Amino acid sequence: MKTLTTRRTALALFLVVFGVYQFPLIYDLGYKPFFTWAPGIDIASNTLLPLALLQKGDWTLNQFQDFAKQNYRDAYFLAEVKGRTVSRYPVAAAVLALPAYGVPLATGWIADSGYPWLPYPWTAFMVAKFAAAAMAALAALMFFFCARELTDLRASAALDLVFAFGTSVWSTASQGLWQQTPSILLQLIGIWFVLRGRRLGAMAVAPGAFFFSAATVTRQNNALPALLFTLYILIEYRAALWRWIAWAIPPALLAMGYNAVYNGSPLVFGYQEGLQQTMGLPRLDSMVGLLLSPSRGLLVYSPFFVVALLGWRNASNVRDRRFYLFAALTFASSILFLSMFQAWDGGWGYGTRLLTDGLPYAMLLLIPAASRLQGLGRATFWGMVGYAVVLQSFGLWDYGVRWHWHWENSAFDVWDLGRNEPLFYLKEYVAMAQRFLAR
Repeated sequence: MKTLTTRRTALALFLVVFGVYQFPLIYDLGYKPFFTWAPGIDIASNTLLPLALLQKGDWTLNQFQDFAKQNYRDAYFLAEVKGRTVSRYPVAAAVLALPAYGVPLATGWIADSGYPWLPYPWTAFMVAKFAAAAMAALAALMFFFCARELTDLRASAALDLVFAFGTSVWSTASQGLWQQTPSILLQLIGIWFVLRGRRLGAMAVAPGAFFFSAATVTRQNNALPALLFTLYILIEYRAALWRWIAWAIPPALLAMGYNAVYNGSPLVFGYQEGLQQTMGLPRLDSMVGLLLSPSRGLLVYSPFFVVALLGWRNASNVRDRRFYLFAALTFASSILFLSMFQAWDGGWGYGTRLLTDGLPYAMLLLIPAASRLQGLGRATFWGMVGYAVVLQSFGLWDYGVRWHWHWENSAFDVWDLGRNEPLFYLKEYVAMAQRFLAR
């Protein structure tokens, strides 16, 4: 009965999250265009590549060169390798999104949507938005199953909704094929396998390595959680270590094969030269910015995460405390790593996109911490969650485009308190409501 109740709750949560995530797409196509797709260069190649794969069985993007030149000032997402135009970014998101492209492509909708405002190949960005929402909803589902291994049904469901709507999983991951979109899904599947070891023994954890490896292929900075949880397996489930390592090999081999053919070397993943040019030593101001910047800080957009600071200390037993410690180390390492980039703020966009990969670990830390909250503390926590949901919803409109445009020469400042991004969109929505009521 317990398993049946968990599954029914999981299904209900998935349907709710998936439905809300798809609302902007349904509104645009069913009523009138309002919510635009995320137009960033970081999602362009994974959005267009499924078309090349399904139309021509080709991993190159030669057919989209003119589109890129006409619509992007710097089409950085394309790279010329051995006379071929290929994606500069990892292609895992495009591969996982392939099923979503089948029907729209076969019916001719992608070639001609019937909407004057949605010409080809921009149609692919709408399909990608559908695929991203599905992946993000599945990530929320997997978070529920992970939480269920650690706490009761009610707390798992409540925190799952916090994860789905109070973080950049909603405002970023569900809106386009960012690397973060499949990254959080794959990491959460890996975490779930690790947590299964508590019930089923050491051998049950090994398949988790496949998903941590796949997450690393999808987004290279996920090598940090993969390595940390390999250390966790060594400490907690030493008997499963060699199986764990064996399960990690297939995704790595597939990625190296792709890189050898299309990037010129198995060890070249596309944009490492950019990393070398923009990375340095960790910077304190960047770490502070990732947490507190008025337009990029995690504790600005999702302030309830301050409770997670108490997470691993509140674990009820040594075994739980060790798992939460590794979750805390993983989240801290993501902040440390991102602080090494000049563009720690993620450039054009909305909210805390670059920290999205680390959110599963911060959310897991809420489980032991939130369970201790009582009275005013609990009310404050849920008040912060409500505030976060509102701020995340602001990102659905245009994913930060208008905020960036309102700066002189688009020279935005993520530290400017008076012109911060959430406040800008609050004013825009208030003005929109006033115009509507004045009609």
